[in-house]
Amino acid sequence: MMSVPDDWAWLEEMPEGWPTPAEITGPTAAPATNLVLLMLSSEMLGNDLVELIGEFIAEDARFNRWIGAEGKRELSMRQVAECSALLRECTKSIYEAWCNFSRVHERELRAAESALPERRALFVNINSASEKLRNARMK
Repeated sequence: MMSVPDDWAWLEEMPEGWPTPAEITGPTAAPATNLVLLMLSSEMLGNDLVELIGEFIAEDARFNRWIGAEGKRELSMRQVAECSALLRECTKSIYEAWCNFSRVHERELRAAESALPERRALFVNINSASEKLRNARMK
């Protein structure tokens, strides 16, 4: 392993990257946006999840706007990298919850009230991701 200068040693502490699944690599350059588009194009969501997804994409936009302006001026390179890792972590958790929900819901032939635990997990993950992004901006 190649050593890094002391002032860059924090790079070795960063979490490993998450390989973005192919289904959320387009049509935009932003995986979180693509995930939202994937979920909204489904017929499996109720209005409560659609509303929550709207809140998530709004927090994602606020977070990215903040990073692009105040964040770049006020944060260290390490903190900016940590923010990027946070967004990947949030996208990953929602994606995994979405995959679990959609797989079980489809398996149960989209029966009314099917996949309730998975649906609840999706709800919790989306809500948690929005909260994490909001909290990161507010520090």
